[in-house]
Amino acid sequence: MDKKNLRKILTEKRKILYAGSEFATYCFNIQNNIISHTLFQSAKIICTYAPTRTEIDVNFIAQTAWNQQKTVLYPRCSQNEKGQMDFYKCNDFSDLEQGAYNILEPKNTCMLYPENVLNSPDTLVLVPALAYSRQGYRLGYGQGFYDRFLAKIPLAVSVGITFSALISHDICIEPWDRAVQYLATENDIQKL
Repeated sequence: MDKKNLRKILTEKRKILYAGSEFATYCFNIQNNIISHTLFQSAKIICTYAPTRTEIDVNFIAQTAWNQQKTVLYPRCSQNEKGQMDFYKCNDFSDLEQGAYNILEPKNTCMLYPENVLNSPDTLVLVPALAYSRQGYRLGYGQGFYDRFLAKIPLAVSVGITFSALISHDICIEPWDRAVQYLATENDIQKL
């Protein structure tokens, strides 16, 4: 199945999950699985995202990281360079504002963290997606932001965030696709 049709099917599946009574519980379980894992506990820098639409909520992870004096970074998408995304330090949720694609992004006053600093085993990257394959390849929204970003920081630890119901066998892999190293679901975290 091509990515366009698969996106359509899985978007509907995620909407059903989002509307369900267990959505909040699943998000809570995913976040607890992450913050209790040694990957999070040993990380000094957490690259996270501001959930939008029906994405999995990871705000408790950011709050926990701030409480533990970790550096928390959020992405800002370039409106000039296709697929370019940079990460900026945020000290709390008030450092976020409406940005490209109607996603909350760091304000212009936030400090950019260059990729050479992020390219470290001390960096944990939480990677959102519409769905994942069992091998850690993501089905995103077709812009390639995370594939490009992960290719530049191979030493960082990447964790795909998904529901177990959205792990698919049908995801086509392109030569430029980058797999995450771990998958976090409401059930557990698996090393791939």
